[in-house]
Amino acid sequence: MTAGVAAGLRLALVSYEFPPAVAIGGIGTYSAMAARMLAAAGAEVEVFCAGVPPAGGEPWAASGLVIHRLPCDSRAAFRTALGPVLAERHRCAPFAVIESPELAAEAADAWGLCPGAALVVRLHTPTELLNDLGWEPPSATTRLRMLLGGIRRGRLVWPRPPAPSAKADLERRFCAAASLVVAPSQAIADICSRRWGLSTDRLQVVPNVFRPAPALLTLAPPRQLTTVGFLGRLETRKGIFDLAEAMAHLLPRHPLLRLRLIGPSWPTARGDAQQWLQRRLRPWSDRVTVVGPVAAEAVAAELARCDAVVLPSHWENFPNACWEAMAAARMVVGSRAGGMAEVIRDGQDGLLVPPRRPQAIAAALERLLASPGAAAAMACSARQRILDRLGDDQVLPLQLQAYRRAMALGPGQGAP
Repeated sequence: MTAGVAAGLRLALVSYEFPPAVAIGGIGTYSAMAARMLAAAGAEVEVFCAGVPPAGGEPWAASGLVIHRLPCDSRAAFRTALGPVLAERHRCAPFAVIESPELAAEAADAWGLCPGAALVVRLHTPTELLNDLGWEPPSATTRLRMLLGGIRRGRLVWPRPPAPSAKADLERRFCAAASLVVAPSQAIADICSRRWGLSTDRLQVVPNVFRPAPALLTLAPPRQLTTVGFLGRLETRKGIFDLAEAMAHLLPRHPLLRLRLIGPSWPTARGDAQQWLQRRLRPWSDRVTVVGPVAAEAVAAELARCDAVVLPSHWENFPNACWEAMAAARMVVGSRAGGMAEVIRDGQDGLLVPPRRPQAIAAALERLLASPGAAAAMACSARQRILDRLGDDQVLPLQLQAYRRAMALGPGQGAP
């Protein structure tokens, strides 16, 4: 990466999530990596995020990078508190670009107070899509139970997908008002363009930069498949229940095979995800380990205990967990639905499976078990693929091009 290539750019990066004080998921990871990348390239970057500054100082702080923390405990409170803070910094030294995630429209109340700044909204996964992905249609047994109960009560209440909310509508209007909407994957660009009618003139695909932890790159590729891993939140939309069904098929057939689930458990329509998984896989409980949440610095050590990582999400935009597994040279089985399929070359860097298909997950793992040499070659290719596609040298020119385009298009369509 050429130092100074971003000199002259003054950027406000808005993100409720920013590690280590608020480390929830991919938005915070992207924000931290992008802020470092842009500051190293010579941009003036000011991050506006939530939380209390760490006692030992901000570990992500660097030359050209200033971090402002607002003590807010929700995205809505953060959106309200951001306005006067961002406006004052803009008054002192105007920002050329304000970047915000679409989730909760975090900069919706603030960017109108910063005249002349172009608004760039980066798509992660909108509330409307999250609600659709998290909803589980009731099973045939549940539908019958509800029908009989409704007959007894004389009133039938049938479960329906969540209706659009005011929050989802705010996100849509926020994107429509932006100078430019940036999508990390073509998949999310297509969905939001179709659902929201976003103009292609104000939409651009730019992958999220990914800077792998050095410890990931030191791991040797596995020689055979013994332990299947999962990295991420244990929740419906991550396909964790589909993985459980696939493992219920494989564990009796392969006595040495193990499953390692890494990540926090979330509530689902089936109850607590971890408890459901443990009940479903109870016959093989001695070969199933639920690790729970782990700190970012512990991810490499956890992946070292896995030979393959299965990420069978119902849909994903641009999942850091997948890129971490690939950088660690693990055998990856990913979902065809979303951004994983835009990076993984099926059969070369990993295997892709359709969403909500436990039998396809089982077949992919059988393939890795049957051909350990080919699986190890795919793991090596996966690591190189990530370095070739998502590094600073590849992403920075595209990101700067998007900012220049946003500034040329003007400050957007007015505050939503």
